Parts: sequence; C-alpha cells; structure tokens
Amino acid sequence: MTRAWNNSGHPAGASGLSAAQPRKELDLFDVLALAWSERGFIVLLAAVMMAIGVAASLTLLKPSYTAHSRLLVLLNEDPTPAAAGWGDGFMLNQVMQSESELMSSNAVRTLAFETLGAEAILGEPVLGSGRVPALKALRDGFSVSRAPNSSALNASYVTGDPERAAMILNTIVASYLAYREQVLVETGMSGLGERRRQADVALAQSEAELEAFLQANGLSNFETEEQTAQNLLGNLTDRINTARSSHEAYLAGAAALRERLEQIPEQIELYVENGVSGRLLDLRAERASLLSRYQEGAPAVAAVDREIEALQGFIQSGATEGQGQSRSGPNPVRQQLESELATREANARAEASLITSLQEQLTATRQDIQRLRALGPEYTRLAQDVEAAEAAASNIAGLEASALSARSDAPGAADFVRVIDRATPPLDGASKKKLALLASAVLSFGVALFLGLLRGYWRTYLAPGMRERAGHGSPAQTLAPTSAPPAAPAFVARAPEVERPANDPFDGLPVLARITDRTA
Repeated sequence: MTRAWNNSGHPAGASGLSAAQPRKELDLFDVLALAWSERGFIVLLAAVMMAIGVAASLTLLKPSYTAHSRLLVLLNEDPTPAAAGWGDGFMLNQVMQSESELMSSNAVRTLAFETLGAEAILGEPVLGSGRVPALKALRDGFSVSRAPNSSALNASYVTGDPERAAMILNTIVASYLAYREQVLVETGMSGLGERRRQADVALAQSEAELEAFLQANGLSNFETEEQTAQNLLGNLTDRINTARSSHEAYLAGAAALRERLEQIPEQIELYVENGVSGRLLDLRAERASLLSRYQEGAPAVAAVDREIEALQGFIQSGATEGQGQSRSGPNPVRQQLESELATREANARAEASLITSLQEQLTATRQDIQRLRALGPEYTRLAQDVEAAEAAASNIAGLEASALSARSDAPGAADFVRVIDRATPPLDGASKKKLALLASAVLSFGVALFLGLLRGYWRTYLAPGMRERAGHGSPAQTLAPTSAPPAAPAFVARAPEVERPANDPFDGLPVLARITDRTA
C-alpha cells in the first residue's frame, strides 16, 4: 500500500481555509517568531508570575535550623577512647543499627513528648493535647546517622527555632538514654523503685489487716498466745493431778489419825508428888552445911550420911512409886494428834478448793484454745499474705540492689553510651529561598512562554481560519472579500502545494515537523 499524501505537507492553519491557500508548516524558526511576536505578553506574564513567586518565597519560606549531637557507643567493658568501635565489622554494624533503631523508636519520641509537651515542640499554642502533630513533628524533624565503620551516632533535629531545636534534641537524647537503661537493665531502676513502692504498700496493707484482726479478737501475738494456752493447759492438768493426789493423801492421813485418836485417852495423870524426894534433898543440904563446920568423919556428918543412904535405898526399892499426891489433865499426845488431824483436814479442804479453781481455769483455757483454733485459718491466711508480701518486697529489693550494683560497675550494660557533644543552638540556618526564587523564575518564564506561544498560534493561525469558515455560510459571504489574516512572519518557510485527500483525518491540525514521504 502506498500513501499518496504527506502529513507534514498539509497547509497550516484552520481546516476551513480554502484549498487554493497553501498550508503553512511550523518549525523552530516559526516558534521563535511566534515567541518574538508575543514578547510583550510573555515578559509581562513572566514578570507578574515572578513577582508572585518572589513574594511567596519571601513570606512563606522560613529558615530552618539543625541542631546536632553526637554519641559514642562502647562495645566492650573498656571505657577508654581506644575501645570505641572494638569488635569485628558485623558486631559493629549490628550494635550500631540496634542503637539507631532504639534512638528512632516511637517510645523515645513519646518520652520526649511527655517531657516537653506539645506547645514546646510545636512552638505555638495548641488546642487539646496536640499529641499527634507533636509526635509527627518529632518524627519528621529528627534523624540519626553514622559514618561507615564508626561507633559514633550523629543525631540531628530540624526546626524553625534554634533554641527549640537544641532543647528538643537534648530531650530526645536524654529520653533515649533513659529508655535504653530501662530496656537493657532489667526493667530499669525507676521501674524497680515503683515496684518496690507497690510491694511496700501491699506489705503495709497486709500487716494492717493482720493487726486489725488481732485487735478485734483481743490478741497480741497469735502464735505466742496459742503456745502459751497449750502450755497452760498442760500445766493446769499436772497441777490438778498433783492437787488430787495431795487431797487424797491428806484425807488418808486424817482417817488414820482419827483411828489412832480413838485409842488414846483424853485425860492422863500428869505427875505424883511425895515427901521422900524433898527429905533427901534437905539431908543433902544439911550435910553440906555440916561440912563447913566439921570434918568428913565427924559424928554429925556421919549421922546425916547414914540417913541419906537409908532414903536412897528406900527410893531405889520402888516403894515410893505411885505414892503421894497425883494430878491428872488433858493428854498432850492426843492434843498433838488432834492438831495434826486438823491440819490435814485443812490441807485436804485447801486442795479440794485448789482443784475446783484449777478445773475452772482448765475449762477457760480449753475454751480459749478452741477459740484460737477457730481463728487459726483466718490468721493463717493473713499471716501468709504478710509473708508473701514480705517475700515479694524482699525479692524486689534484691533485684533493685542487683540493678544498683550493675549500675555501679564500671561500666554497666546500660552505660556503654557516652554523649560526646550535646546539642547547642545552631548559629546559621538553612534557607530554601534562593532555590525557590530560581524555581519561580524558571517556572514563570516557562509558563509565560507556553501561554505566549498558544496566544500567538491562536491569533496567527487558528483565528483567521475560524473567521473564514464562518464566512462560508452564504454565497454573498463567499463572494464578499474577506479581511486578510495577519501575515505570518516574513521568514516563515512555505510548504509546496500538495494534493489533499478528501477525507483527511488530520485536517485542521498544525504541522510542527517535516516527515519524509515514504512508500511502503
């Protein structure tokens, strides 16, 4: 199939142009000519758009300030600078990536937000909590990076206020260190302290419940009083048994004494008086008196001696026993036995009274023991609560001591990060005004040039064709002379006349390039 016509050879202009009028082609020179012909419009439009862009750049674009902070991560227990970055490449990259993820985590941003508040982060009053825009500002403004094979983290924060940038970045670094400690050292000292306070509160509550239970039941120490009651029960039982034995012994002794008293007379002769003993005594006194005047063998002394010997022989013969004046009275033996009988009966009555008292005490003690046994389960539950609370508090105290000991070591697991440079307010800010002005100039000139070309093409090529098509509506209009369209630039090249097919699908479209006619 052979194409009998060339798209690039169609006359330029509107589709309503006469067939006799050649169609113009547009090349680079035509475009330049159109731009030149609309130079005033292009310059004016570019100036207006440039002014708008400059005003927008100067008013809307604010300088941004970037605060920087650097942190050193140690990978072993040596805190000297020579130990920074110690380890192979895999360990270094792994640790530094972990630290970067930890510093950029949402938990760290949340801690920073809770520390500063939404107004301090956004730098303007907010309605409500402002949590979402504040966290978004923290996420967009914060960044962390590091140099290859370096154990230093470079943190930065960008905002429109230098003081606010430094403050927010220092807060983020402090929140990162606190959260890192909380993550790496068990639950963190603050978490352990809070848990210990809760355990102390639980222990105090358990002890208060136990103390209220003891006071309500009139007890001071349940276990001691229970043991005392048990001991008292055994002691009372022993004393009752002893009292019963003594009571029976006293009763048996009293019965024996009564039998013996039945055999002992109540009255007995107390003594018998006669003159023989008096006469013997008188003779001995008389002999002693004679010896003071006479010698031992004197007749008077010998006579007294003979009389004394005769009386002594008479007495020794027993002739004087039962003779003389006698006197009777109460039997002292019976009196002694009766006194002992009264004592035994009194002791028996005392032991019986003691037994009664001890039995009453024993009954009260048993009731007390039963009451304590009834209170035992409740006391055991409360005591177990106290013991469990004490054990929990002791365990948490041990964990806190261990965590404190770990923190005291040089350095601990959470002390491997050192802040090299804290953020300070930056002196210079970064502004995009120059770039915005350049982009505004380029955009303004491009849009103005495009609109100028469209305006020139419309005025030069499309508008005359449309007027000519409108003039074909009546014969009179066809024969009437039409106003000549604006002449194209003098240096526009004319395309040679070619035959136009009747059903041209591209009729009315401008020709912007030449394509060589080929036969397929």
